[in-house]
Amino acid sequence: MKNRLAMLFASVFYIGFIPGAPGTYASIAATLVYFLIYHFTKPLVPALHFSTVCLISLIGVLAASRASRISGIEDPSFIVIDEVAGQLVTFLFLPVSAFNLILGTAAFRLFDIWKPWPISLADTKVGGGVGIMLDDLLAAIPAALGLVIIMRFVE
Repeated sequence: MKNRLAMLFASVFYIGFIPGAPGTYASIAATLVYFLIYHFTKPLVPALHFSTVCLISLIGVLAASRASRISGIEDPSFIVIDEVAGQLVTFLFLPVSAFNLILGTAAFRLFDIWKPWPISLADTKVGGGVGIMLDDLLAAIPAALGLVIIMRFVE
């Protein structure tokens, strides 16, 4: 039962097993769910948003560790809970708008795939569930900062 639960959470309800670009699919799913929650619960409470990121990150570390052991792969592509956590960090300090959500998803995916330093350092030097989660959480920081800078010029 624990193994099934770990695979369910690590793959974000099996989104990670969709062929093609599972990380991108998970980021898009996280963005859509985030938008729907915002739409029905305006305004989002920043403390609740931050708490949710922390909870997902904790569950992600545990589920990713177990799913990685089960699969025998250090960082399998089906583990996408890290993309969900990173995507939510990207939106943490931004107002919700279609522009921010689309640009935020694209910016997060760019930094998550590109992995500039120190994201690459976390990706290669930190193992287990912590390493799987950490590089995506770090990728969210320049994505969010970039959006904040862009918003200053657009507004």
